[in-house]
Amino acid sequence: MTGAAPGGTPGFTVYPAIDLRGGRCVRLKQGDFGREKVYDADPVGRAREWERRGARAIHVVDLDGAGEGRPIQLDLVSRMAASVSVPLQVGGGVRTLEDLLAVRGAGAARVVAGTAAVLDRAFRLRAVEALGEALVVAVDARGGIVATHGWREASGLNVMELAQELVKDGIASVLYTDVARDGMDAGAALESTAAVAGIVPTIASGGVRGPHDIAALSSVPGVLGAVVGTTLYEGRTTLEELLEATGLR
Repeated sequence: MTGAAPGGTPGFTVYPAIDLRGGRCVRLKQGDFGREKVYDADPVGRAREWERRGARAIHVVDLDGAGEGRPIQLDLVSRMAASVSVPLQVGGGVRTLEDLLAVRGAGAARVVAGTAAVLDRAFRLRAVEALGEALVVAVDARGGIVATHGWREASGLNVMELAQELVKDGIASVLYTDVARDGMDAGAALESTAAVAGIVPTIASGGVRGPHDIAALSSVPGVLGAVVGTTLYEGRTTLEELLEATGLR
């Protein structure tokens, strides 16, 4: 996505989210698999619809993969990638270099790695070498501490210290999620997102309610974009309204 919100980050991107579980498009609350709501039985059709409505990129999460610790929905990701002309940013269960390359091979323009990239520096360095700027590291925070393994475990790592380590290791961007806000319609975590973005270019995720949050995030230096899910699927706002808030429509 080109352009910029007035005074904001050049190229700010709104990523409508498609979370995959059992071949369907769902949303979870705070990453809890027991708090699932199914929105669409056809993720491929959903991807086409987001593109038709103006999305310049789509964020895809393999929830089955996140739960199993390995990519599960590669065939579906491949069909989604083939069905749209906009790039897919895909994560969920990427724990090895083989996983990373498999997701990339399925058609993902950018691959999101979380647990392994956070806990295993050797893997992180190999991943940077293999994918360069196409690698995004997921930094999932709960109370300032990085959560791992599908948000089920606390790593003990401080978010800000990890962000500094990622920059040193050549990570081009991170996906920062305030786990407590994800799927809760609680509003974007502006303060903590800005703090992380002050260290490493950041895509925000979790809690976006509408155009006001997008406008605020797009004005924060270092914030490259925002992933938006529940508020779109619940009809509280539209993708068109969010794109308008960035100054790009």
